[in-house]
Amino acid sequence: MTRSDEYWEIAIAVNAAFKGILGSMGESGHICGSVESPSAQLDLESGWPHVRTELVELAAPLLEDGDVLVVADKVVAASLGRTADRRVLTDPDPKMITEQRRAELAVELEQRTGLLVGSTHLLIADEYGDDQACLGTDEPNRRCAEIAEFVETTTGRSVDVVISDTDTGLDVRQPLIGTLTIAATPIGATSGLNLYEAMRCAVASEFARGHERKRPITICKPAERRRERTDIGAARRYDGFLHIDDEEGLTYE
Repeated sequence: MTRSDEYWEIAIAVNAAFKGILGSMGESGHICGSVESPSAQLDLESGWPHVRTELVELAAPLLEDGDVLVVADKVVAASLGRTADRRVLTDPDPKMITEQRRAELAVELEQRTGLLVGSTHLLIADEYGDDQACLGTDEPNRRCAEIAEFVETTTGRSVDVVISDTDTGLDVRQPLIGTLTIAATPIGATSGLNLYEAMRCAVASEFARGHERKRPITICKPAERRRERTDIGAARRYDGFLHIDDEEGLTYE
């Protein structure tokens, strides 16, 4: 029996979600058998170089070669200074308008702020502080590679990195990375992970991190058979957001 691409997209997303939840409980395997998620109060106003250093220092005692370091999108975006007036979320709400209008608003906001803003940035925009909105990481794939390189330089560990967001795009019927994601979305990743693996790690991180636990990072511990992957920590061949159209596939071919 031949299955459609849509069938496999749904099956893979559901499996990634459930296996990610199990991973957050230390009851899975594969790319995320268990997790470590240390807590810390970061000063996101101190700027990206300082926050990046703090993140790696927080992770370093727990890191082993082949681990996957998952960083919350808002941590990266806010420390990059990617914020705007909260009215971005309400005047109009980016999720309550058409895709065409959302793209137009992104152009307007980019011109007004000087920040890189696309339609997907508006979909993942979120409240920040008392009167601001956080606009999401500018180039998630590139930032993942930057973090992985910094980890290797400062700790000698070779790890993959994922930047994850709590959104999925399902509420506007527009999956953030072009394929179904459930509970959380990996919006950027390094090359040692395929989309399916990145999805598992994003979900595991989401459940381990919680909402009020102040856990900016999660370290996913893979099964030994998945520690020796090719291209661990290497930059993906394209910048911007992860997207199925720029990938060879969702998982192993």
